[in-house]
Amino acid sequence: MMPWISDLSSRLVAQLADVSIRSLCLAFIVFAVIQSVRTRSAAARHAILSVVLGAMLVLPVLAPLVPPIAVKIASRVFLPASASQPGGARAHARSSSSARAVAPTPRSPVPPRWPAILAALYLTAALGFLARLLIGFRQSRRLLLRSETVRDERALFVLQDLAGAHSIPWPLPRLCASPAVAVPLTVGAKEPAILLPSDWQTWDDWKLHAVLAHELAHIRRGDWLVTVAASVNRCIYWFHPLAWGLERRLSALAEDACDEAALLSTGDAHRYASTILEFAAALQASGGRLAQPGVAMARSSKVSRRIDRILETRQLAPGILRKSAWAAVLVCALPLVYSAAALQVSPRTDERAPNPGLAQLIAAGSNLSAAEARQIEEQLLRDPEDLAARARLLSYYVSNQIVEPRMQHVSWLIEHHPESEIALFYSRQHVSANRSLSPLDYEHAKALWLQQVTGRPNDARVLGNAASFMNERDLFAKEDLLKRAREVDPSNPEWANRLADVFARAIAMSFWSHGDPSVDSSFAVAAKVELETSTDAVLVGTVGEFLTGGPPAGGPPQPAQLHYAEHLLNRAQSLDASNLEWSSALTRLRAARENPPAPPPASGIQRIRVGAAVQQSNLLHQVDPVYPPLARQARIQGVVRFNVIIAQDGHVSDVSLVNGHPLLVPAAQEAIKQWVYRPTLLNGDPVEVATVIDVNFMLPREN
Repeated sequence: MMPWISDLSSRLVAQLADVSIRSLCLAFIVFAVIQSVRTRSAAARHAILSVVLGAMLVLPVLAPLVPPIAVKIASRVFLPASASQPGGARAHARSSSSARAVAPTPRSPVPPRWPAILAALYLTAALGFLARLLIGFRQSRRLLLRSETVRDERALFVLQDLAGAHSIPWPLPRLCASPAVAVPLTVGAKEPAILLPSDWQTWDDWKLHAVLAHELAHIRRGDWLVTVAASVNRCIYWFHPLAWGLERRLSALAEDACDEAALLSTGDAHRYASTILEFAAALQASGGRLAQPGVAMARSSKVSRRIDRILETRQLAPGILRKSAWAAVLVCALPLVYSAAALQVSPRTDERAPNPGLAQLIAAGSNLSAAEARQIEEQLLRDPEDLAARARLLSYYVSNQIVEPRMQHVSWLIEHHPESEIALFYSRQHVSANRSLSPLDYEHAKALWLQQVTGRPNDARVLGNAASFMNERDLFAKEDLLKRAREVDPSNPEWANRLADVFARAIAMSFWSHGDPSVDSSFAVAAKVELETSTDAVLVGTVGEFLTGGPPAGGPPQPAQLHYAEHLLNRAQSLDASNLEWSSALTRLRAARENPPAPPPASGIQRIRVGAAVQQSNLLHQVDPVYPPLARQARIQGVVRFNVIIAQDGHVSDVSLVNGHPLLVPAAQEAIKQWVYRPTLLNGDPVEVATVIDVNFMLPREN
């Protein structure tokens, strides 16, 4: 089975279960309220249950949109077997990159088939019910087209009289007759029609008046729309008893409310009850149940409860809820519906172990066994929101170089938690910054990030994480996302600093690699144009401050870069003279110019470039770096590369970083400064040597 099918099926089943539980809880609360209030008004009960119906239909859309309300409960949390701490982590350094050890690839867990089976069964049944409903609508349309419009003056006079008494606006409902119906029936909302049996002309005036009063009450109340909504809800939630119960109860309450309206108009309960019995008998003779979707005086031949209610009612209600009453129902219902959509159940903090930091999760995941990884995969199918478990599993896949399951989990994190540190870390470190992966993997992850940005345009953290993912691959997109994050969260200085850093790095690289055709300087050119026209003193000045440092790969800044930095700081000062930060930065820049760094070697000292492998053979004294504790805890490994200058006496005199993990760089730099080489001679004279040193950090494999 394809993984995306299993994923979609699991989501569908989880969504249906979630909405079912939420709507059921809401219904229990509403039923309790109805029982405690003890209202006998059928119209009021119908309105309250209509709110439950509406909530059941909108919950799938509303729940992801509203801010969540956390509810803490006790729950069991899956914890993998504790792994032993690395007992002898060591750092190994040498002057050339070593081959990376490749762990055996365990078999990734196969997703269960039951979600796909359940999803297929659900969709088959739901489509069947929907098809049946559409067929019913088509039959109703045919019934209306084939029916005969009633033009009898007696019937039209009663209809107009009732419409005037109840202020029903023109045009009045269409009055039709058809031999295909056994009981009066109302169909439609915008242009409603009342269908009468073909023998209606045999009715006396009182019966005709009672029937039309009942059907007009349906139209005034909008019962046809509620009936359609209940039918659609039953098609969607056909497996849920609440959907079937709501449809039946709403239909019964609608009839009760219209009975009350008809009794107020006619005033003879016994005769009205006899009329209902006549229609029930006619319906039973025609097949026992109404097939067309509509609201009718009798939908079933079983009307004993309804007859009892008609005869026992002493205080009649109008059957139509006033606007003020509807407003009261909605005001009371909105907090309940919001709570049903927003409540999120999560384990109590005292029942769950403290949430470890990302470094601890990475370390724990690197020590997992294949069996423990399979256990966590199964756990995530039951509890996909356990981000700590997912982070440990991802760390396991990364350390064992298992690509496909890793990409599935990274995609899930981007789709479901784009605001999280875990989603950013794994998507950036193992997709965006991983050049060994296929470009298609990067494009897929990028598309997911952009989807989240579209869906959550006002979440600054999502915008910032998406910008960080872009890294150096798409600087224009990164710039746009950081600008949007700054607009959403203008009080947070992080976004201005990050945007300035993007500009400064690109501009510094353009100075450092001037004339190099392999370096794309289009973004740097666009950044300079914007900085020259911008009135944003914070952005202009911060870029100027950043440019007073060296290039991204280390080393002293170019004179042209310092000149441009001074220009930007002067411009920021002119834009915002009250900000002393810019004048302080200018003072520091000018002081640095007055005290320049040590000059390069005198012309009499020669310097030659020697390959790393050759220079390694001249190494006399090597100091191994101390593995940084945080990097060891996070199981961070890799190579740190430096450009170095070895003096005439064999000591390392200058070190410039080329690349390497930030947590590993300081330890590597401190170690190689203590290395001593055999002096290199050229024509019998010692010379300086320019070479490359790679410091390789490796942790021992855990059994």
